[in-house]
Amino acid sequence: MHKTFLITTIIFTILLSFPSGLDLSTFDNPLWLYASEIQFYEDNSECTTGVASGAVTQDGRPLLWKNRDVGNANQECHYVDDGRLPFISIAYAGVTVRYFAGVNTAGFGLENSDAHNNGGHFCDLDGYLMAAALATCRTVDDFEAFLDSTNETNRIYAWNFGVIDAFGGAAMFEAGPTSYVRFDADETEDGFIIRSNFAFTGNQIEINHERGLHRYDRAYQLWKHAIDNDELNPLFIFQQVARDLSLPDVDPHPLPFDGYYGEYPYGCLPNYWAICRSTSRSVMVLKGVADGENPDDSILWAMLGSPVAGIATPLWVRAGSVPYEYDGEITSPICDRVAHISNSVNVECIIEDRLRSAVDTWQLTNPECTGIQDFTLPIEEYIFNKTERFLASPQFTYERLEAFQNEATQDILDSLLTWRPTYSVTERFEAIYEDNNVILIWDEADNERFRQGAPRGYTIYRSNCPFREGDRGQQLAFVEDNRYVDRDAASGRAFYRVEVAF
Repeated sequence: MHKTFLITTIIFTILLSFPSGLDLSTFDNPLWLYASEIQFYEDNSECTTGVASGAVTQDGRPLLWKNRDVGNANQECHYVDDGRLPFISIAYAGVTVRYFAGVNTAGFGLENSDAHNNGGHFCDLDGYLMAAALATCRTVDDFEAFLDSTNETNRIYAWNFGVIDAFGGAAMFEAGPTSYVRFDADETEDGFIIRSNFAFTGNQIEINHERGLHRYDRAYQLWKHAIDNDELNPLFIFQQVARDLSLPDVDPHPLPFDGYYGEYPYGCLPNYWAICRSTSRSVMVLKGVADGENPDDSILWAMLGSPVAGIATPLWVRAGSVPYEYDGEITSPICDRVAHISNSVNVECIIEDRLRSAVDTWQLTNPECTGIQDFTLPIEEYIFNKTERFLASPQFTYERLEAFQNEATQDILDSLLTWRPTYSVTERFEAIYEDNNVILIWDEADNERFRQGAPRGYTIYRSNCPFREGDRGQQLAFVEDNRYVDRDAASGRAFYRVEVAF
């Protein structure tokens, strides 16, 4: 019987202080500067945040969370001491006057998200406001007084500010240009508060997915589930919330996504509605202290770069610095490396004549455990456990905090540098049919992009249907050279795929 063997695809997969005299009106940046209002909400300033009272967290200490979504991928963490209250915070690389999520030496923590339905014109004044607050406020009440003072000068735009302190305070402020409303977490039915990019005290008609309704709902559900199961802690927030890719009409978890979403490639999901967005550039989870505890024990867990590839690091104000990997001479080395890896996970697609970004979930995790999160999540869990052991050890002292955070950060960067992102190079060739066998011969793979050296070998897969991206088919063998003979060839048509392992 005549057999035909169609063209085969080879996919190579690599394994392994508030400025004086500031005129607030100069920060007006109206939405009409963007091509459309929808484009603005999809591409800019879409943070998701939360604050929890210590009454509902796993260890009784308040938590403050922010996924920072902005256009500028160059993020850093800075230690700031200008003679007022020292603090550590997330900032744009090289910018030392605007800060967007952090904690100070008094145990006062602060973060925010834009509230697009609460009045004013869009501006980036919030970074100046938070820099001033972190350098001067000690309590939630202090921050309320700070907002009172800026009511008079007009904040121009609207933000949701999440705040905790070292005295049991945990609150969310929905602040418009000249007024605000305070919500205390321990006075809510749930003991926690989630916000995305709308205010409940703002225009109710404008509470929709463009302003983060799905992200709000999803984060709320995840936090509520964690509390009901006594799991709400920083590690849960990083691994289950900050990286969440669910959409209003599909929950792909547990990953990878086995299917098609609209016109996107197999296993790929657009993430402009998700908590983990294409513009998610950093994450902060602050674990505060219980009333009466030392504010120096507050831990800022920081992640620079996209959550799809980043790893969280513990930082302390008491350490008196942040590691070089988080605050380099020009940019953050760790942020740069995460951005490089993220490029291999994100794909660009033309959908309805518009360029869209999506995440290839099979590059995040897969049955072969070759995804980036198969690599990063265990490392992150190890760092959390190592930190808990360090803090509980008899040898712990505050003087050792700087050395510990530096060592942990260096370990993380070293680990990320060893990772070689998965990438695909497609080549087509004719399979040879000879003596009832199928002979596959392909060019030897190279890895100049990541300078990994010669490949360890190749895994051969076969299917009776065309391979969709992410499909595996039947695994036939692993060979060390670039030739394979299928001595049990299927009848009719067959499709082969070869994966290379470095």
